[in-house]
Amino acid sequence: MKTIIINRAVPGSGKTTITNCIVDELKKNNIDVAIHSTDEYFMVGNRYVFDIDKLEDYHNKNLEEFKNSIKNEVEVVICDNTNIMPWQTAPYTKLARKNGYKILIITLDPRELEKHVEAQKVTPQKPDAHGVEEEILKRMIDEYYQYDDLLNPRIVIDETKHIHYKWNKETKQKEADGLAEHFDSDKIIRIMPDEYREIQKIIGKKVLDIIKGF
Repeated sequence: MKTIIINRAVPGSGKTTITNCIVDELKKNNIDVAIHSTDEYFMVGNRYVFDIDKLEDYHNKNLEEFKNSIKNEVEVVICDNTNIMPWQTAPYTKLARKNGYKILIITLDPRELEKHVEAQKVTPQKPDAHGVEEEILKRMIDEYYQYDDLLNPRIVIDETKHIHYKWNKETKQKEADGLAEHFDSDKIIRIMPDEYREIQKIIGKKVLDIIKGF
């Protein structure tokens, strides 16, 4: 039963909505759930205020809170970051393995770029939108597909594209550091853009069945 869920998606894919559907179903079935997202630390009131100087510290803080949920044996612990590349998920999945948790990855394939751009616009109706710039969204979509095949442990790692990165605190950029590893998981759910609305009705039950089967 003990499970971590790793969300993997470009901003504007709807992972928060999917997460809410899952949490509602799990709580209806009296399953304890904790959600951890680095983005939450950038919230100032109801607005998202990104500060790159705080990015590493907030990632570390999120991981520490995630670790506390594991330590407290919360039944389902969700990492609600973008988690596009394996090195971003590894600290969470290693904790899962060390503590006897199963790993479920929910990956949402990107929509058209313009839809992600539109979803990120801050408006009076969406004051908490993240305002991620088009150039960054395009790069994230490219990276999503670049590392997507590493969800399959049988895929051979390609040294020309499967690069591992580490964060340089001085330059505030990621730096190449060898080859990436495969994503670690026990089960993967892939959500395509054209099934996004319909799957909201069933994703909670689908995840519940998977968790019970672990």
